[in-house]
Amino acid sequence: MEGIPLTQITKTKGFPSLSKVYDWISEDKEFAQAIINSRRIGSQTYLDRCITELENADSKNIGLVREKLIHYRWLSSKLLPGIYGDRKEVAVDQKIEIKWSGGDDDLTYENEIKNVTNSGSTHAQT
Repeated sequence: MEGIPLTQITKTKGFPSLSKVYDWISEDKEFAQAIINSRRIGSQTYLDRCITELENADSKNIGLVREKLIHYRWLSSKLLPGIYGDRKEVAVDQKIEIKWSGGDDDLTYENEIKNVTNSGSTHAQT
């Protein structure tokens, strides 16, 4: 797949402007998803091109090729985090269940306060 950046497409005569495309992205979720998918594919394409350039680089252009590769590698890590991302996420799904013991006890707030107050009292009752 050979891709053309969206900014170049929108500069072509007869195509919508970049701002119009951005309007469509904000209004249409399916179109926005299609753009994201296209950018992901484009990211992979640029990485492949950069690898080829890096393999064919000489002492004159190695710095430029290396910079391009660093940029596209970073871009790919954001658009394709499952493949090129640096971070791994761990999802934890825990269920915590709290049960009160003592079936017939009156566990209203007022009675609990009384129980705590009475059990913590150090005064002798007469």
